[in-house]
Amino acid sequence: MITVVISFALLMIFVTGFFKVQRVSENMMMSARDLLVNNRELIKAYYLEETDNFAVAENIRLSFSGEAGGFYMDTTLYRAEKEGLTGTVYYYESGEGESASQ
Repeated sequence: MITVVISFALLMIFVTGFFKVQRVSENMMMSARDLLVNNRELIKAYYLEETDNFAVAENIRLSFSGEAGGFYMDTTLYRAEKEGLTGTVYYYESGEGESASQ
C-alpha cells in the first residue's frame, strides 16, 4: 500500500512538471509568433516609407575590394523606427562621391 501511494505521488510530481514545461513552451511559441508579426509589420512600414528615420552616423566610408578591383562609398547610417512597433531597421544611404578604382 505504501509503495502505491509513493508511486502515485511521484507520478503526480512528473505530471505537474510536464504541464509546467508545456505551458512555458506554449508561451515561448506565442512570443515568437508575436515577434514575427511585429518584424513583418516593421519591415513593411520601412518599405512603404512609413517609418521615422534618424541619422546614426554620418560621413562613413565603406570600402569593398576583391580580385577584380574595389570601390568605396561615402555614406550615412540611418535608423528607421515606427511608433507602436518594437525593433529597428538600420540601413545605409549612399551620398555623393561614389568612386571605382582598380
